[in-house]
Amino acid sequence: MLGQLFTLIVYAQLILEQAELTGLDPDVLDTIFEVFVRDFSALAVELHGKASSTEAQQQWALANVRKPDTGRFERVWEQVEALAGAYLMNP
Repeated sequence: MLGQLFTLIVYAQLILEQAELTGLDPDVLDTIFEVFVRDFSALAVELHGKASSTEAQQQWALANVRKPDTGRFERVWEQVEALAGAYLMNP
């Protein structure tokens, strides 16, 4: 479980680096990170509830539970809708 938590951090770093290189829209980047926040928080809660977790691990886990900010959904959805019909599949 700790491995999963730290793997999320590494993936997040890679996404941040690529987003900077490509100029990814900040709302889209925040939406991607919303998934990371939910996954990380769920794993932290799971770690806290494990019978084998130490007191220090439990405190760390609770200190790292976050609720994502979802206020940007409409702006991202507008970008997605604008792409409707823009791409055609090759038969």
